[in-house]
Amino acid sequence: MSIYQDILESIKNDIQNGSLEKGSKLPSIRQLSQTYSCSKDTAQRALLELRYQNYIYAVPKSGYYVLEGRSDSSDKVLLNLNDYNQLAYEDFHLCLDESLAGHQDYLFNYYHEQAGLTELVEALKNRLAADDIYVNADQIVITSGSQQALYILSQMDFGNGGHKILLEQPTYHRMNQLVNRQKLTYESINRGFDGLDLDLLEKYFKSGQIKFFYTISRYSNPLGLSYTAKEKEKLAQLASQYNVYIVEDDYMGDFSDSKNLPIHYYDTHDRIIYIKSFSMALFPGLRLGSVVLPQNLRATFLAHKGLIDYDTNLIMQKALSVYLDNGMFQKNIKKL
Repeated sequence: MSIYQDILESIKNDIQNGSLEKGSKLPSIRQLSQTYSCSKDTAQRALLELRYQNYIYAVPKSGYYVLEGRSDSSDKVLLNLNDYNQLAYEDFHLCLDESLAGHQDYLFNYYHEQAGLTELVEALKNRLAADDIYVNADQIVITSGSQQALYILSQMDFGNGGHKILLEQPTYHRMNQLVNRQKLTYESINRGFDGLDLDLLEKYFKSGQIKFFYTISRYSNPLGLSYTAKEKEKLAQLASQYNVYIVEDDYMGDFSDSKNLPIHYYDTHDRIIYIKSFSMALFPGLRLGSVVLPQNLRATFLAHKGLIDYDTNLIMQKALSVYLDNGMFQKNIKKL
């Protein structure tokens, strides 16, 4: 057996027999090279292979940690949502510890990037691409949950001449509260098990009065409906044809299969505003969300956001970026 394989098998055995528990820090590359009398390249290659096999994960400027221990085997039965939340919490706790460990500058100074922490924006760009949402980093803005994003969008001038919001009904109760409590002008369109009346939708769009149409494309709240691929294509086409924006709230998108794509996938004219939150996939207390904006709306959105906060919780942003970068999010979604 080569030294490379010796390092690989030794660490795998320690993880599998419980000697190295989940969250344990592995010896450094320098320490491994000294222990096994090998080059640093050999030690690093073994660690990279373990990372590829999902035994360990890397934390920048800190080292490698055990991702799966004996206490968290892949055959564990999840009895309910609380079991899953506990697994997600344990991993996220590690990431939160790491975000505090380095005493980064952002903890002691204002972070002058309203769009969000650079590390999280990049991590989200990769996460979105894995879900068939292909965007540039400068289209992503981090918000304090989806509710903040919806509030800002309700206040904005979209520059398309529209002054009304169009809501599918029934819909997310807090979106109804948002427009009613602000006494905003809006219209409603019914969406039931027979689908959306696309002819009626076109009439609304054609009127020139609608600035955006709010819809939950996949597993809608409260009926659990998803548009067909043809409906999504038609929605994107109508939005482009009549210069109306669609706000796609995709709070359940993490649980969709590869054939159930978001409306954003069909958008070729930058008319879809895509909102993603982590409340369902992780836990509601995280209070982080993101919005993907067409370039022409970004400055207006950030100007409104700047009136509400200096920046979205930076510690939680950093922790979420570590969580995404190290594959923990994908691992826990797979378990769920």
